[in-house]
Amino acid sequence: MVIVICMALWISGCTTNQTAQMGKGAASYGLADNKGQIMVLKDKPQRIVSLGIAMDEILVDLVPAQRIAALTYLADDGKISNITAQAKKIPRRATADAEAIIKLQPDLVLVPDWQPVELIQILRDTGIPVYLYKAPKTVREIRDVIAEIAGVVGEAQAGAQIIAEMETKLAAIRAKVSQIPGGRQPVVVRFSTMGVTGGKDSLFDDICRHAGVQNGAALAGLPTNGQLSKEQIVKVNPDVFLIPVADRSGRNADMRQFKADLLADQALQAVTAIQQRRLVTVPDAYMYCSSQYIVNGVYAIAAAAYPQYFGQ
Repeated sequence: MVIVICMALWISGCTTNQTAQMGKGAASYGLADNKGQIMVLKDKPQRIVSLGIAMDEILVDLVPAQRIAALTYLADDGKISNITAQAKKIPRRATADAEAIIKLQPDLVLVPDWQPVELIQILRDTGIPVYLYKAPKTVREIRDVIAEIAGVVGEAQAGAQIIAEMETKLAAIRAKVSQIPGGRQPVVVRFSTMGVTGGKDSLFDDICRHAGVQNGAALAGLPTNGQLSKEQIVKVNPDVFLIPVADRSGRNADMRQFKADLLADQALQAVTAIQQRRLVTVPDAYMYCSSQYIVNGVYAIAAAAYPQYFGQ
C-alpha cells in the first residue's frame, strides 16, 4: 500500500502537463501533450480511442472497458498482443482512418507520435480532443508514459498500481540476477525470420540491460533498425539465440523448420548458442511491446540466459 501511495504521489508530480485543475463546481481540465498542444477535457473521458497497440495494453489496465470506444486491430493478434482476452470486452477497432474514428464519437483519442500528422490535424479540426504521446523506447519511458496517460484519463491511482507492479516484478528479476557470480554476462541475439534485429539504443537493448545480459546486436555496433550479417553473429558469438513463436513477416514460415535451419547452418557452427543448442523461443508479444507487459520480456530473456536461477 505504501508503494502504491508513493507511486501515486510520483505520478501527480510527473503529470506537469496538466495546466488547469478542476475548478469549483466544474470538472474541465486542460493538458499539454508531447508537442505542447493544449487539450481541454470537460470531465474524465468516457469514449476513449487508442491508435497504438502499446496504448491498447496500457489503457485496458487503466480504465474500465466501458470507457474505451475502440482499440486497434492488433489488440486481437495473439502474436503481438498481451491483451487478447481483455480486448474481447471492447468490440470496436480503430485504424488511422479519420472518418471511421469520427464516427466513433470519441471524447479522447490517444495517438503515438509516429502516426501521420495529417490524421491528427483532421481530428483536431473536428473538435475531437487528441492527445499525442511519445512512443517509449526504454523501460523508464514506458513508466513515464503510463504515469502521463493515467493523468490524462483521470486515473492516477490505477497508474500508480500498474507502475508499482512493474517495479515489484523488475526488482524480483534483479534479485535473482544479482545472485549470479561476477564475470562475463551472456550474450543474446533476437531473431526474426528476417534475421537478427534490435540494435543499439533499441527497446530490446534496454530489455537486455534490465535482464542482466549483453545484446549481441549492440555489441556488433548495429544501429536501432539495422540487421546483423552471419559474419557479425559469428564475431559476437552469442550464448543464446532468441527465436520467435510465429512468423510476422507475412510469409507464414514454419518456425520449427526455421529453428532446424539455424542449427544446421554451416556458417554458424562455431557459435556457442548453436554448439550448446541454446535456441529459446520467446513470444514476440514480450519482445516488442512498449507497455507494462515489457516486464514479461525482461523475465523471459533473464530466464533464457540464466535458467538455473529461474527454474527453467
